[in-house]
Amino acid sequence: MTRRPFLFLLPVLAAGLWGHAALADATAVAAHYDLPVNDVAYILFDAQSGQLIDTAQATRPMIPASTMKVASMSAAIEILGADHRFSTVVTASGTIDGGVLHGDLMLIGGGDPSLDINDLADLAAQIRKAGITKVDGRFIVDDTALQTLPFLDPLQPYAASYNPGLSGLAVNFNAVRVSWQKKQGRFDARTEAVADGRNMVLPWVGVSQGPATPYRPVDGREGWVLSAALPDKGSDMLPVRHPTATAAEIFRTVAREAGVALPAAVIGQRPSEGTIVARHDSEPLATIVTRVLKYSNNLSAEMIGMMAARQLLGRTSVTQVEAGKAIAAWWAQKVPKLDWSGLSIPGASGLSTRARISPIQMAAVLIEGNQIGMAALMPERGDGGAEAEAGEPAPLAAGRLRAKTGTMGYVRGLAGYLSADSGRQLGFVIYVVDENQRAAADAATDPNVLAVSQPARRWLGRARAVERELLRQWAAAY
Repeated sequence: MTRRPFLFLLPVLAAGLWGHAALADATAVAAHYDLPVNDVAYILFDAQSGQLIDTAQATRPMIPASTMKVASMSAAIEILGADHRFSTVVTASGTIDGGVLHGDLMLIGGGDPSLDINDLADLAAQIRKAGITKVDGRFIVDDTALQTLPFLDPLQPYAASYNPGLSGLAVNFNAVRVSWQKKQGRFDARTEAVADGRNMVLPWVGVSQGPATPYRPVDGREGWVLSAALPDKGSDMLPVRHPTATAAEIFRTVAREAGVALPAAVIGQRPSEGTIVARHDSEPLATIVTRVLKYSNNLSAEMIGMMAARQLLGRTSVTQVEAGKAIAAWWAQKVPKLDWSGLSIPGASGLSTRARISPIQMAAVLIEGNQIGMAALMPERGDGGAEAEAGEPAPLAAGRLRAKTGTMGYVRGLAGYLSADSGRQLGFVIYVVDENQRAAADAATDPNVLAVSQPARRWLGRARAVERELLRQWAAAY
């Protein structure tokens, strides 16, 4: 795809000089599924030439939900490089005598969004190989590469595994599995960290029973109160609220298994550099981004965006808000011919309802991103991510779409590439957003409530139907 022909049209679009026939089509599609036309915005362009084909409200900033990951991950790859790897290291200060480190051992988080139990076990094995079996100084855990937060977004449910805590040291995407069983008046529960090929019981994570809807985090430490109304037996993935402390305890466990005794962790910035005794490097960034876009992992997106902003700003640490502003400014500088006003990136994941991007801005992201191969990193899907329900258009055949979805109550987005019936390759962005309903939901939010309301689910079904009908018409017409 070449971006220059499309960018040549940007001043025309910004001036609102396109035709209005497309708006009439949007009206018919929206009305058919009982949605106001003002809730629908889109842009369609030729993926080879960049030529504009169809638009409706293309310059209107919309809530993008997880489609924002396309903008933040594309920027991160350009800023850090597709081959960039995130490093987690262990350093030692002092001397080693008879297996005893007379000094401090320091676990230093490097913002790796893919670090898991197996990687920590490998680090522990390297420590043992370096001749250390015991530490008589401190075990320091440095998580200061990134801001520490108890959740990614305060308006999202506290018990949602997609809204975990954040720090410079994350393990297993900061999610744990809580299992419980109630039998003959007895309540038994356990918490496990789950990774490929290995699970670890976390006995220090307390789980109790009491009033909750249905899960309530324990204040001040890692733990959960489960509702007595839950089924007698079950399990669920829940977020880690204190990621550094949890990572430290997991590391102490795998170190003990490797024959290395560590004292209780001291969390904070390391006082000295020390000598590296163990190191783990992540997979290349492009490989990680492929999974971020496929599984829409919010924590990974936030960590990658913040690490890219650190590089961009030349800082040793940045906040979530600073990172979003830096990425937005980067896009404005990268494509200066486009009006980027209205763009808002409170976080790289798109989890915040304060995020905004217009269809034309996202189209510029798609076109610019394709210069670095972002199209190949986009998830391949046939229907936008879900089966058709009664009254909805039939989904496209598998392989017709490479696109990223974005979904939350009263917000639906899809951005990517479409293979038309003719074989022509099209680029598109579709947003269907009910701003008023979403604002009302935010105003009435209870972060202890996990379930999406039935009215919001029904609305999403209609929004998805609008999305599919537009894709079907475009595939047939072009």
